[in-house]
Amino acid sequence: MNRATHLKRVVPPLLSAAALITLPVFGTVPATAQTQPVGTVQRAHLPLVELADRVTGQLGPSQHAGSYVDGDGDLVINVTNAAAAQKVRAAGVQARIVKHGMQPLTDTKNKLDRFAGTAAATGLTWGVDIMTNSVIVTVPRSDKDAATKALLKRVRATSETVRIQQVDGTPQLTLGPGDAIHTSGSRCSVSAIGVGGGTEYVITAGHCTAIGSRWTTAGGQVVGNRQASSFPGDDYGTLRSSGQVQLDNAQLTEVGRPAVGTQIQKKGSTTGTTSGAIRGYGRTVNYQQGAVRDLIATSACAQPGDSGGSLQGGNVAIGVTSGISSQNCNASGFESFYQPLDEVMQTQNLTLK
Repeated sequence: MNRATHLKRVVPPLLSAAALITLPVFGTVPATAQTQPVGTVQRAHLPLVELADRVTGQLGPSQHAGSYVDGDGDLVINVTNAAAAQKVRAAGVQARIVKHGMQPLTDTKNKLDRFAGTAAATGLTWGVDIMTNSVIVTVPRSDKDAATKALLKRVRATSETVRIQQVDGTPQLTLGPGDAIHTSGSRCSVSAIGVGGGTEYVITAGHCTAIGSRWTTAGGQVVGNRQASSFPGDDYGTLRSSGQVQLDNAQLTEVGRPAVGTQIQKKGSTTGTTSGAIRGYGRTVNYQQGAVRDLIATSACAQPGDSGGSLQGGNVAIGVTSGISSQNCNASGFESFYQPLDEVMQTQNLTLK
């Protein structure tokens, strides 16, 4: 964990959305990435996702391989045969014929999850990649470990759907010095504000809440105390508001999972607001501290200290910053990883403030 340094800038007593959420963030759902039922949480209305769900639901997992939004903002559905393509086009959606259906891709990913958390898997990530119609396994270029090589040999033998990709850097949790929320000399960021039973909660990363229970602003105002903390496996935590600091979600009014390819913004306390696109859902990331499953991967830049920050698209709150593939956002294969926010809200029985 990186320790915080003394900051020259003073954070004002009002910890509003401008202070919490407009700062940058870090970081298996079905390939269509539909919005999940989240108890009483208001779900985002995502027309393209709903259309994709309706069309792929008529095809079945053997005839489709997920959907995504292309560079022009149009919905594309992967299909495995010409008959399925005709049905998709009849629904007014672009069809792309691919080799592998959703079922074999998902089966392969599940098989690889058996290696999650093992020493040989440290530094690797994997998950279904809709756009390449494969299960991508990323491996740091610097990893020459014999155990990793042996694991990759087993991975390649798992299925022809596997695609090995070398990347710069190694997955790491995103914690560093700064001025967002502080505990024990360390800093993280805030994802969103939830409400449950009339009480307000700050949502952040679980690897952050694991290191301290009492969180403050840089100016010393108490933000709240740890209520829940889940890491590894998941990566989320909640802080029960102390009432000393005003909390606000600004424009975030809904929770959802937009389609792969959707343009998003990351907000966190190190890199501010950065933009990118959703690369995929259901990623397994093997941090040195343990494996975390079902993360969202994006191309948005994030760095240490952005941990716990907000992944969002417009007024839709999407995720909690978990980690990054490298401390260089321009590194080959760079990705940032996020805990899906809807899971946090449902598990903790919260709604957006």
